[in-house]
Amino acid sequence: MVIGLKCGGSDGLSGITANPVVGKFSDRLIALGGSAVLTEVPEMFGAENILFSRCADRTVFDSAVNMVNQFKQYFVSHGQVVYENPSPGNKAGGITTLEDKSCGCVQKGGGAQIVDVLRYGETVRKKGLSLLSAPGNDLVASTALTAAGVHMILFTTGRGTPFGAPVPTMKISSNTPLYERKKMWIDFNAGTVAQGESLDDAGDRLLNCVISVADGKTVLAEKRGAREISILKDGVVL
Repeated sequence: MVIGLKCGGSDGLSGITANPVVGKFSDRLIALGGSAVLTEVPEMFGAENILFSRCADRTVFDSAVNMVNQFKQYFVSHGQVVYENPSPGNKAGGITTLEDKSCGCVQKGGGAQIVDVLRYGETVRKKGLSLLSAPGNDLVASTALTAAGVHMILFTTGRGTPFGAPVPTMKISSNTPLYERKKMWIDFNAGTVAQGESLDDAGDRLLNCVISVADGKTVLAEKRGAREISILKDGVVL
C-alpha cells in the first residue's frame, strides 16, 4: 500500500494526538513493506531540519532542501510572507505560530528515513517515506497525493472538514469532542490519546482500520460521495 499523509484545520492537540498517531502508523506501514507520502511544504517551514536530518543520502537531502527553498521563493515571488502565522481556523483551534503547526505536521512522517523527494505531478518511485512538493491547501495537496499514486489519504484534523479526495480519504480527529459531534465526517478518533491511550496502541488501531478499508470498508467521505479535485494554479496557494 501507498498512503498519503495530510492534515488540516489543526488544534492544540493535533501535534500531540492525531499527527503522532499517524506517524506511528507510517512507521509500521513502512516496516511491513509499504510506502507513505508526506506533503504540505509550507507547513514544513520552521521544522524542515527535522526532515533534512532523516534523508537517506546526500542526493535526497539536496532535493529536500531545494524543494523547501523553491516553495519559499514561490511565496516571495508573489509577495506572500514566508513565515506568516497560520489561518484563523488554526489560531482558533489553539495554534499560535507557524512553527507550532509545522512541528505537528512533520510528525505524520514518523521516524523513518526519507528515501525520495517528488516534484508536483510526479509519482511514487521508491518504497518507504517520500516527500511530495505541494501546498498546504487541503484539496490541492490531496489531489497531488492522488496523482502521486497513493491508494488512500489519512487526513488529521482538529476542526473538522467534510471534503474528500479522488481516493478514499480517512478523517482522523485530534480530539474526542470533534469525533462525537461530527460522526458523519470523522472515521477515526485519535483524541483517545489525550485520555490515556498510548501512541503505540492508537497506531496499531489505525493500522487495523486502514487494512479494513484496503479490504473493502468504505470511509465516510466515500459514503457521502465527496470526491473533488483541485489543481495548483499560478499565484499563491498556501
